[in-house]
Amino acid sequence: MLNLGAIIFGFLFGVLIGSQIKTKSMDIQFTLASFVIIFIVGLVSAWQLGPFPFYTDMPIASGFFFALIGIFVGKLLFGRGD
Repeated sequence: MLNLGAIIFGFLFGVLIGSQIKTKSMDIQFTLASFVIIFIVGLVSAWQLGPFPFYTDMPIASGFFFALIGIFVGKLLFGRGD
């Protein structure tokens, strides 16, 4: 059974964080390759964390994974006006 609590909370938390990322005001340049690497490392981290003990929906930490997706969505939706 899919546990929506961790997924929804993780996604909303990720969108909130992603909307606050400012790349123009810093000396750091995030390219497409850096976002791909961040996504891969986040996926491996979620796999290594594993699910919460009584969650059986996915073999990864679903809240962590959807927070990572939320960061990218928040950056795409609200991060244009850096």
